Amino acid sequence: MDDNTDQDNSRTPIIPTIGGALRTNVLALAHLHMKANWHPAPVHSFTLPLWYRGTYDEQVTARTKSVIADRSYLGRFYITGEDTEALLEKLFATDPRRMSIGNIGPAIACNQDGTIFDIVAWAKLDSNRWVIITGPRTQTALLIALQAAVGPDSDIVIRDRIEESVLLHVSGPTAAKDLVSALGPTIPEAVPTGEAHEILLGGYRALVARYSDTGEDGYYLLTSPEVGEHIWQQMLSVGTEPIGLAASDALRLEANRLEAPTETPAPSTPAHAGLNHLVDFVASDGIKRDFVGSNSLRSSDTIAGPERLLRALVLGDKGLAKKGDPLVNSSTEQPIAACVAGIYSSQGQVSIGFAYIPTDQLTEQLEIVTESGKSTVTIIAPERLLQVLKTRTN
Repeated sequence: MDDNTDQDNSRTPIIPTIGGALRTNVLALAHLHMKANWHPAPVHSFTLPLWYRGTYDEQVTARTKSVIADRSYLGRFYITGEDTEALLEKLFATDPRRMSIGNIGPAIACNQDGTIFDIVAWAKLDSNRWVIITGPRTQTALLIALQAAVGPDSDIVIRDRIEESVLLHVSGPTAAKDLVSALGPTIPEAVPTGEAHEILLGGYRALVARYSDTGEDGYYLLTSPEVGEHIWQQMLSVGTEPIGLAASDALRLEANRLEAPTETPAPSTPAHAGLNHLVDFVASDGIKRDFVGSNSLRSSDTIAGPERLLRALVLGDKGLAKKGDPLVNSSTEQPIAACVAGIYSSQGQVSIGFAYIPTDQLTEQLEIVTESGKSTVTIIAPERLLQVLKTRTN
């Protein structure tokens, strides 16, 4: 997988595109979701809980107390072997050699033309052992790419654990306190913020990462279905409430955590999405890096600056923004962009859209066309959105 940018295949993903459903799976803890009065729907080739008590209430709880979400629809791969870092360095624009043992953080992979393929969380468990958590729409393709990049004489072993584990996420202002009440002090004491460690829970080894995509303190817990069931029941017993996919997505977008490719459609590059901080052109030892998409990302067009930027759109009038809603220039009434996502934020009690806006339109008065009609919008850089929303409610 060299970094050629042939014009005929420059937009071909680094990973073969897999059409249709990637998997047909039932969550291992589905019986617990049913007991919690879930409202299910088929999403990402799983039957997932969209909500329990209601999306609005679940968002409020996530910002004030603690919540637990079943993220078992996300891909999770363990990669071991002496050549693991070299493999990751080849495929990812983020330099794995900057990670210390026990750290977890975000990473980005690009296509040959520099557009975004995937945004993952990866953790370095020891010198030759990593775990990658990836999105529901890219997990199979990423696994294929990783396997295809392993040389015939390599000692690398890639293990897909989606069939044999559950992935839970506990987050919120009281997450650490409630984990102590439910499971004892082991997790908060053993796992500082930004770290991932394997610890014993219920006699089973579990991976615990203090890492969150909600903008609040949070923990990922990757373990067996049996231990996952115990964790779920214990967390609910101390007052932690379950949240579904709808609230999880709203919290994630408020916190500027994007999911590829849904919120990073081609031809979006890291610069378009505000993710250049995840691209390492130079390794920690000062050597120029050569990764998939690096030539394109170094091109003069990229250096000159992106022609579009992802922005959050806070609606000024009634109406709910949703994916596909057009954004128009108020003066010319010409469409200039379309929403890639839309949510209703309980934090700001307002509807929010997200769109890649031409840079020459960022200072213009814009309107979004929803099912309820036109609404003026306030344009906000996504990294500032959660702070702005919290200010609105204070």
